[in-house]
Amino acid sequence: MLNRAIDGLKHHIVSAVQESIRIPSVAGTPEENAPFGREVRRALDHTLTLAEELGFRTKNVDNVAGYAEWGEGEEMVAVLGHLDVVPEGKGWTCDPYSGEIHDGKIWGRGVLDDKGPTLGALFALKAIKDLQIPLKRRIRIIFGTNEESGSQCMARYVKTEDLPAAGFTPDAEYPIIYAEKGVLTVTCKASFEGDGPVVISSLNGGVAPNVVAASSQVILRAPAEERRRLASIVDSWNGPDRSGYKIVEDTAEGTLVIEIQGVPAHGSTPELGVNALLCVNDILSKINLGGSQASFVRSLNGIIGFETDGKSLGVAMRDRISGPLTVCLGTMSSNGPEVEFTLNLRYPVTKKESDVMPILEKTLTNAGITITKVKHAAPLYVDPETELIKTLKRVYEEQTGLQADLLAIGGGTYAKSMPNVVAFGPIFPGQSYTIHEENECWAIEDLMKNVKIMAQAMVTLAR
Repeated sequence: MLNRAIDGLKHHIVSAVQESIRIPSVAGTPEENAPFGREVRRALDHTLTLAEELGFRTKNVDNVAGYAEWGEGEEMVAVLGHLDVVPEGKGWTCDPYSGEIHDGKIWGRGVLDDKGPTLGALFALKAIKDLQIPLKRRIRIIFGTNEESGSQCMARYVKTEDLPAAGFTPDAEYPIIYAEKGVLTVTCKASFEGDGPVVISSLNGGVAPNVVAASSQVILRAPAEERRRLASIVDSWNGPDRSGYKIVEDTAEGTLVIEIQGVPAHGSTPELGVNALLCVNDILSKINLGGSQASFVRSLNGIIGFETDGKSLGVAMRDRISGPLTVCLGTMSSNGPEVEFTLNLRYPVTKKESDVMPILEKTLTNAGITITKVKHAAPLYVDPETELIKTLKRVYEEQTGLQADLLAIGGGTYAKSMPNVVAFGPIFPGQSYTIHEENECWAIEDLMKNVKIMAQAMVTLAR
């Protein structure tokens, strides 16, 4: 009965996801009543308005979060999703904010991470409401707006709002995530002054700390004869598979522009991408630079190179539950005499921040690099014997016919923001993973499967 009701909502579900994608809710400049930017606030308002139209009680929590709720009871079951998205980046074959449909899929930034699952959860609750299924607990869909940039939205939510007796966040993969690595996002700076015939005028790349940089650009200023030699060095560069480059000479300005194309990937799985910033640094290491620019390039090549495991940084470690530490160089930009960059580290669940930061800071300091800012989210581990996990396992197995193995991931989710919550969906085992990549898309068939699984999970947890 519940699944049939959801099938009847298919057109509305797909349309709602498309409409949400058309709001480019990337974190922007804070404004009055829009702490994370105008478009992020617009996405929140749009979703709360939709929830009201569907007949739910709603609340806007200081313009950083909100929720839609149905049912009665002292206790509450929650589904946590987010409406903010990472920047679209380059390389799309369609408009990243169109929400267009072809090949049976919805295309656009955020369709999988996390607007599609979040709107799907809202319509799962509508089906439950329409059928008037008797429940002992309220069900609340919580809308966050800062998941990609630190989850400040949930930090604000937990200060004043009800916490769930049980819940899940459809922001990872199936079957069930019982462990999430700790996350460190470290902002660094270093001196970047040139000296000699070849000088770096600018060096930029990446869209966010938690995304493998898919493109980078360096502008070199040099005499004509030196520019020809530099072009020859680049042409002979033997970069990683799937990387590419383009050289543009501006004789009037006396510059050589080198653009590198890599392959994006989620910051928790940097080994799946090709980092364009590491590629450009490898090229620069073969050029006769001077001053602190030369020192920085040499240092970065020595402490990272093309590594994603933190070995040369001195922080390589692993555990049985969650595997190895990973490192992603996410963004870099030069500004006059300094260069700034971000490192996104995911460390094993049995380790602590203190196992990583002192060593990392020492390595960077010895390399002439200063840490200016650190964001930290502690690891998450949930006992597999909890009733929450047992219930979600049963729902998943009944709905899919597949075994519900427990997984540990490098990604961080809202499950870390409040107790009694784990990540559950939306990506099925063996499926392609386009989160944080160009051409993010989601099969409508899989969207609908998710809505049905989430609806059954809500009902089972709320009874």
